[in-house]
Amino acid sequence: MKISIALCTYNGERYLGEQLASIAAQSRQPDELVVCDDGSTDDTLIILNRFAKDANFSVRIVQNKMNLGVVANFQQAVSLCSGQLTALSDQDDVWLPDKLSHAEQSFSSNGCLEKTLYCTRLKYVDSALIVLGLSSIPSGTAFSNAVVENSATGCTVVFGGQIKRKFLQAQSADMVMHDWWLYLIATGFGNVVYDPRPSLLYRQHVSNVAGWQPRSKKLWLRFKSMRQRLDAGAVGMDSLNQATRFIKAYDDLTPDKAALVNSLVKLRCENIFTRFRYALSPGVRRNNALENFGLRIMLLMGWH
Repeated sequence: MKISIALCTYNGERYLGEQLASIAAQSRQPDELVVCDDGSTDDTLIILNRFAKDANFSVRIVQNKMNLGVVANFQQAVSLCSGQLTALSDQDDVWLPDKLSHAEQSFSSNGCLEKTLYCTRLKYVDSALIVLGLSSIPSGTAFSNAVVENSATGCTVVFGGQIKRKFLQAQSADMVMHDWWLYLIATGFGNVVYDPRPSLLYRQHVSNVAGWQPRSKKLWLRFKSMRQRLDAGAVGMDSLNQATRFIKAYDDLTPDKAALVNSLVKLRCENIFTRFRYALSPGVRRNNALENFGLRIMLLMGWH
């Protein structure tokens, strides 16, 4: 199987060298690395070009003429990959040596390569690579989960051709984040393989677009964000709004999955007794018990 890596960079000089070194040190070498730089003004491109000269695999570097943003830039990078499998990479992590090897083994034993998204656990580290902890293992990966949370962190994912084609059909503006949309595609049209073995050191620092937070802080910020949205007159959770855009983007999604999202949207306008009955046994769920309880409260109050 040919494996491509889609790497997006933006002013990543501080940590990029370590990430590139970890890619070069893979026990299963990638067949190509496609890098889309989103207008870096530091030494990112110098580091990339130096790496490309010595790499044992094809390296293609694209310099964007204008800043696209994270989601659109990743979509562009994926579109330029030619492998049967596409792996996503951030610029500031460190891959463990068998990341691609474990992914390839998983796909080799999978009869639905084209429709599969493979993802793994994370090992959280600080800026100096001191271990902070491990990500939790999801109790389930299904469309009912993808509607309300993302359980497939982008820097761990590897996916087949049908997932890629569906991803490239969509508009980047419809996505909260590119990896969450990929998770929706995989649960909506294919399947997810979750590997409990960590595949990388997920570096946490002040410039992270998305990163680790203590559970209590994460819940508080989520509640605070929801209250601010409600006070500003915005409707519902970003996750459900994204799911609504998702079912509109794909007219070949099975009716039961579209109905799941539409029933949640309709529930916003129902009376509290109807919402209470739904919250007792909701059709959607988050993997963490405390967050799942919080979701039921939001459904009951009609804040979703």
